Amino acid sequence: MASTPGARAAVPSKVPPQPTWQRRFWTEVRGYAEALAIAFLVVTFVFNTVGVVGSSMRPNLDGGVGGSNLLQSLLTGDRVFIPKYETWLKRVGVTGPYRRGDIVVVRDPANSPTALETGSRPFFIKRVVAVPGDRLRIDAGQVIVNGHPIDQGFIADSGEITPDRQDFPVITVRDGELEGFVVRFATTPSGTPAPDLPITGFYPPALPVSDPRIALYYGQTLDSLAPIPADAPEAIPFLHEIVIPDEHYFVMGDNRQRARGGSEDSRLFGPVPLMAIAGKATAVIWPPLRDGEWNWRALRPPEAFEAVPAPTNAP
Repeated sequence: MASTPGARAAVPSKVPPQPTWQRRFWTEVRGYAEALAIAFLVVTFVFNTVGVVGSSMRPNLDGGVGGSNLLQSLLTGDRVFIPKYETWLKRVGVTGPYRRGDIVVVRDPANSPTALETGSRPFFIKRVVAVPGDRLRIDAGQVIVNGHPIDQGFIADSGEITPDRQDFPVITVRDGELEGFVVRFATTPSGTPAPDLPITGFYPPALPVSDPRIALYYGQTLDSLAPIPADAPEAIPFLHEIVIPDEHYFVMGDNRQRARGGSEDSRLFGPVPLMAIAGKATAVIWPPLRDGEWNWRALRPPEAFEAVPAPTNAP
């Protein structure tokens, strides 16, 4: 039969081979692995978000329903934004140190009461109140940095929190040498010693600095004490101050009222090292509304910290 002008011979189509189940499996695994790797890089070096749990930062951050329901606390508490790139730049010295008043995420120190009680070291949120070189004392609940009483209106003005009238650090001296540290200890049902700072005017007997409980909780604090003054009273408790070591920060929760679930912080376990800080909280990003009011907001240091003078070497 003669071919029709312009017609082309049919070319049989090639059917691509179907991938084996092994290939499909590894393709799927690779996709998940790439997604996880990207997510890891993002939360490690770019940004992260952290949920606030508990009452230690009230009244300025809401930790949700509280209690033992961690999931409900995470769902109902504030969630803050952490720019991780800033953390790494600070660690390598490219940018400056954290500032007084910054809110930071910190790894729970090994000697914190919670870590000793539970055997775990979660991250928590606190506020930087003193930076390397600062001299700090707490007199009747008033935080004093470099001789300047910090206006605590950012805590107390709402009427929700009234800081306990605690003193820190209170020590005793004999023959010009550190002898004792004033603090009470209770014992939890599981046997963990729980420290409680003294209230102004109600000092218990000082414990010797050789007491293992003092060494456990306050070793870093004792190492950071300012030089003992020549006129220090002999064997009588007195309020002294500490000097924050290099690359360390003194952190406190805004809730400083024990009856309202007060904060566990540097008053109990000492200044925290720079490497323990996982980042600075810069904004509340969730929930958008709370109690009918707008909840999205930047987290800037309270103006009260701007009045703190630079540290000096004066005794």
